[in-house]
Amino acid sequence: MCRPVTSSSARVAGVLLAAAALGPAGCNSGPRLYPVAGKVAIKGKGSVKDLAGYIIQFQSTTDPADLPGGTVAEDGTFTLSTRVGGKEVPGIKEGAYRARLMQPPVEGAAPPPLVVPRRYTKFETADLQYTVKPGPNEITIEVERNQ
Repeated sequence: MCRPVTSSSARVAGVLLAAAALGPAGCNSGPRLYPVAGKVAIKGKGSVKDLAGYIIQFQSTTDPADLPGGTVAEDGTFTLSTRVGGKEVPGIKEGAYRARLMQPPVEGAAPPPLVVPRRYTKFETADLQYTVKPGPNEITIEVERNQ
C-alpha cells in the first residue's frame, strides 16, 4: 500500500532532487588543465640519457607561484603536471611560461657535475619560453651540453 505524499516530504524530495541536479555543476574540480608532453634534445654531441632524472619546471609569466613540472625519462621524454589540492594532476593551465632544468635531487652526496650549462638552471637566464594552448601540447626543449 502506498502512502500519500505530504507537503513536507514532497518539499524534502524536491530539495534533494535540486541538490543532486545542481551538485556536479557547483563542484569546483580545480583549474582547467591541458596535457603537455615533450622531449628534451641536446644540441651537438652527447646522449639525452645523461639528462634522465632531471626536472623540467615551468613558471607562469602571469603567476610566478604557478610552477608545474615533470621528470625527464631516459629517452628524453617528459610529461608536465600541476599540484592541485596537494596532489599531482597531469596537465598545466593555458598561458605563457618560461622553463628551466634542475638536477635530480641527491641524498647524502654532492650532486654530480651539471650536464647542461648553469644558465639552464634559472628561469631568468635559460631563455626557454613556451605557450600552452587548449588541447594537447607537444614541446621540444633544445639545450646545449656542457663541454
